[in-house]
Amino acid sequence: MRPITEEKFELILDLLEDKKIDILMITDYENSRNVNLQYLSGHPTDATLLITSSGESILIPWDVALAAKHSEVDDIINPANFSYNLFLALKDLFENRWKKSSIMVGVHSMTYYGFIVKMKALIPGVKYFEEPIQIDNILEKLRATKTDFEIKKLIEAAQIGTRTIEDIQDFCLNAHDGTEKDLSFLVRKKMADYGADDVSFEPLVANSSRAHEIHQHPFASDQRFNLPGLALIDFGAKFEGYCSDITVPISFGKLSDEQIKMREVTIKAYEAAIETIDINVPLWKIHDRAEQILKKGGFSMPYSLGHGLGLSVHDSPLISRKPTDEYSKKYWKEETIQDGMVFTIEPGVMKQGLGGQRLENDVAILNGKVEVITKSKPLTF
Repeated sequence: MRPITEEKFELILDLLEDKKIDILMITDYENSRNVNLQYLSGHPTDATLLITSSGESILIPWDVALAAKHSEVDDIINPANFSYNLFLALKDLFENRWKKSSIMVGVHSMTYYGFIVKMKALIPGVKYFEEPIQIDNILEKLRATKTDFEIKKLIEAAQIGTRTIEDIQDFCLNAHDGTEKDLSFLVRKKMADYGADDVSFEPLVANSSRAHEIHQHPFASDQRFNLPGLALIDFGAKFEGYCSDITVPISFGKLSDEQIKMREVTIKAYEAAIETIDINVPLWKIHDRAEQILKKGGFSMPYSLGHGLGLSVHDSPLISRKPTDEYSKKYWKEETIQDGMVFTIEPGVMKQGLGGQRLENDVAILNGKVEVITKSKPLTF
């Protein structure tokens, strides 16, 4: 089953007609993943999807049996009929089915350049729509609000993540010599036990010596986790393709005045951001509210306050500051909170030598109401 609704699908066809694009082509392979494949077709991975301006959808999958099970398209083309050569299958479509001397193809901006080069060499009549960001924008806009079908899966992923917080707390209390890796493995196992298909991303586990990093490298180390100071774990569950994302801020032992301030201003910024969320509120204002509190406390936040959740752990919408450079402003449009949005709120502060705190929960806008669907909170030991 494809997640996109018929009404939203029609908006894509309107764009194709307006821009005189004959074919929308979405590719998803190991060297360039694209969740729009699953969003538009239902097929989870490794395929090329073509949508014509008349609304016909054609899938060329690597795994035909998988496509037959999951996809909702008009036609599935077996690459075995073309010596397992995707480009020969595409050539046959363009030259024999559509029989046009010149065809305008629209692609997502994440389509890797080598794919386009091969297409041009093999099918001379192909031309490419030169503003793929317009295609990106409409797909992001459509994915920014979720259907009931999607929200149910997102809530399940959120509940799995929330249930795991108790296990994190038990680990902090009892595994005195436990390492960051031990906690990462525990979270993975517990989420699987609770029904997750996978993790949304590699859990980021950081004791007080590494929590000042925005994203830890490596994701988890052999260091003992419960070192004195400010620590955190950032993790999420994936349920039937849909993602949750939670960060639990943790403190061990007696904190300095500066560390206490870091923890308190993080909580204050988080609470202010949640209070600001409401239907039709501009997204940048939510970011700005949290950022002003952090700045007043003497801290900066070198990342966006939040991001959408869906088939990707970083989906639409983006809750960030207004752009200031001319290129970004050219394409930027003010977005507001709308019913059906699901996103994170995750303010944080970090300082080398003192650690870091980030408090992150997932928020859904359901029937005009703001619901926090995960239950992270600061843990103190």
